[in-house]
Amino acid sequence: MRKIKYLTFAIIIVLLSLYLYENFIYYRFPFNPIKEYTSEPNIDFYFSRNLPNGEGITTKCQHANTCGLVLEYLSDLNLMPLKDNAAQGMLKYGNVTYFTGMLKFNESDKIFISDISIDTPNILRIYSPINGFKGGYYKIMDSKFDYNYIYNLTGDTEE
Repeated sequence: MRKIKYLTFAIIIVLLSLYLYENFIYYRFPFNPIKEYTSEPNIDFYFSRNLPNGEGITTKCQHANTCGLVLEYLSDLNLMPLKDNAAQGMLKYGNVTYFTGMLKFNESDKIFISDISIDTPNILRIYSPINGFKGGYYKIMDSKFDYNYIYNLTGDTEE
C-alpha cells in the first residue's frame, strides 16, 4: 500500500513538473530552434514577399554560400518563445506586406518561417514537420527581422 502511495505521489510530481515547464518555464529562456540545423551541408532558402493586394514575389538563394549566410543570420537571432495567444495579440493583421521563408534541407526536411510583417518585424513563427522540432511563435529580443538583408541576399530572381 505504501508503494502505491509513493508511486502516485511521484507520478503527480512528474506531471506537475511537465505542466510547469511547458506552460511557464519554457517561455522564460531564449531558444532558437534553427541553431540545431546550422551544420546541414545542403540547404535551399526560399523567401516570399506577400503584398497587400494579394500578389507575391518569391526568390531563392542562388549559391550555397549565400544560403549559408541566410542560415547563419537566422540561427544567430536571439529568440524568445511566445505563447500563441500572446503572439496573436502582438501581430497586426490587415492590409500589410508580410514575408515568409522556407529552409529546405536535403529533399524532405523543411523549416518554415512566417508571419513576419513590416508592422511587427520582431515577431515571427517558426515551424516544421520534423519530429521533435520546437515550433511556435518567437520574439526577436535584441533587434528586428532584417527582411531587406535577406531579400537582398536571395536576389531578384523569381522562382
